[in-house]
Amino acid sequence: MKQERGRPAEPYNRFVARAVVFTCAAALVVFAVVQDRLTVSGVGQYVMAYRDAATGGRPAVTIDEVMKPAVAHAVRQGALWGGIVLAAGLAITLGARRRPVRE
Repeated sequence: MKQERGRPAEPYNRFVARAVVFTCAAALVVFAVVQDRLTVSGVGQYVMAYRDAATGGRPAVTIDEVMKPAVAHAVRQGALWGGIVLAAGLAITLGARRRPVRE
């Protein structure tokens, strides 16, 4: 006599787990790249302000005056774009999962 276990198997795409892992990795990479590029932009702003101050064109600035807002902006933008990639990837993955599998 055969014993039944749990719910009957539903059609599924065997690549769903891989797609979710890939989506999470892609979102993390997007966060890191956006955050890095915007932080580098903040460094460029600091260098320009420092050079202007050194030539007497403006008052001296500290690195914290320039970099704190730049880093905060970089993290916000990185999280935003990483979140967009994550949401889109998961939506596409779940949408593909609901499609019937052709055999």
